[in-house]
Amino acid sequence: MTPQLELMECYEQIAPLTGRMLERARAGDWDALVILGQQFRSFVERLKGIELPAPLEPSQLMRKHNLLSRILADDAEIRDIVAPELAQLSSLLGNMHRQQHLNHAYGQ
Repeated sequence: MTPQLELMECYEQIAPLTGRMLERARAGDWDALVILGQQFRSFVERLKGIELPAPLEPSQLMRKHNLLSRILADDAEIRDIVAPELAQLSSLLGNMHRQQHLNHAYGQ
């Protein structure tokens, strides 16, 4: 497989993966989202290791552009869904931390 084909294969696998991640985020299925996120990171690491000896063909460039647009749109929507959940979790952890300090200060 040429590096160009390997690169395109990665993008072809990442695009539906981010679509599944978005579905899981919409469903609030955080465990599945984390597992899919690990797969996503694995593909990104694979992409980082691909060195192209020659530029992509124009049709590959167009396909890559379309896939990246889809990936970025899914990513933006996932972030919009996850950010409030993370803020709520951070608040809960902060409250627990303050409670532990109070318990420690008053010997409980």
